[in-house]
Amino acid sequence: MGTVPAWWHELTAFAAARYHPGGAMTILRKTARGILIAEPTVSAQQILHRCLTVDESTTLTVRALTAFFTGRGLALPDDEAQQRAAARRQRCLDAIPAPLRPAVIAFDRAQLDERDRDRRAGRRQLSDITLETRLRILRDLANHLMTARHITGWAEVTSGDLEVYLARTPSSRHQQTYVLRRFFGWAKRRKLILTNPTQRLRLGSQPGFTGTVLGIAKQRTLFRRWTSDAVHPHERLIGLLALLHAASNAEIRTLTVTNVDPSRQAVQLSGRPFPTPLDPATWAALDACLLHRIELHTLNPHLVVTGVTRTRDTPADSTYLTRALASSGTTPSACRQTRLAQLVTDLDPKLTAAALGMHDTGLVRYLADNVDHDRIKRTIR
Repeated sequence: MGTVPAWWHELTAFAAARYHPGGAMTILRKTARGILIAEPTVSAQQILHRCLTVDESTTLTVRALTAFFTGRGLALPDDEAQQRAAARRQRCLDAIPAPLRPAVIAFDRAQLDERDRDRRAGRRQLSDITLETRLRILRDLANHLMTARHITGWAEVTSGDLEVYLARTPSSRHQQTYVLRRFFGWAKRRKLILTNPTQRLRLGSQPGFTGTVLGIAKQRTLFRRWTSDAVHPHERLIGLLALLHAASNAEIRTLTVTNVDPSRQAVQLSGRPFPTPLDPATWAALDACLLHRIELHTLNPHLVVTGVTRTRDTPADSTYLTRALASSGTTPSACRQTRLAQLVTDLDPKLTAAALGMHDTGLVRYLADNVDHDRIKRTIR
């Protein structure tokens, strides 16, 4: 290289500490020969874009350079999750008949603008799943309207048309009616329609909780299993965090070493307003995870480190948590649902939502009136 970048020696140390010698040499060789020698003044952000076109075997190099540059603030991360979500939304929009598509595209753009305003204001934002669900409902409605009777615009839709559509799936009436009210209300304000056909629609009853709730005997069996030193530390920590502290997959996966407070024996789970104090059993499982992490000789900052992420800075895959609990006969979601049902029944949806950083309307479905009475009795006995 004619000109050595200021960050080159740091990159060398970064690659040598995380990868085997052959892998580290591959990263340095592809970065130097493929990009820096041809363009010595290229920026870190440009390197991330151009290293994808060097050849087909750049996965290791791209992953290493992305972690290195973004971790040191030299480049902005490429948000692949947002790109995939945008592609899924675009597929929904493309499946809408042409006469009805422009209005739905404008509605989707308005939702994205609303999410951007909420992000800047620090308010709760619409998730990608919510945006995609709304588009799927509008897509199905548009296709139904074009099949039932050919229309040329949303202004021709009547309340009777919507009732016929909602009658197809009575169990989803609550969610579908809510989405239709938002869309047609937005269209009325934009003067795309003269009257709102959803004003007379009856909002269906909110669907109750139908997930898995573990019985008290099963909970005791799992607790005894996860307090044994013979069980893998990852299984113990994942199970106890989900069963006792209602931790979600995302909260467990993104838990890092810096989120652990040994002085108070608490952890800061992402999305929760306050640190979560741990009971002695969960803290012992966390200590075992820390020892296991030291044995791996990894620089990955996350607490749950797998064989795949040992040489990376990324969190473990969401499927790993499910596989970790497979031998115990349960799943993290079942453990979390059990704890949520207990908290909402014993306390209050608003108090539980405030403690867990959730929305109280999403926890109402866990109330005793919406959960099978026999399962509730077994759970809280």
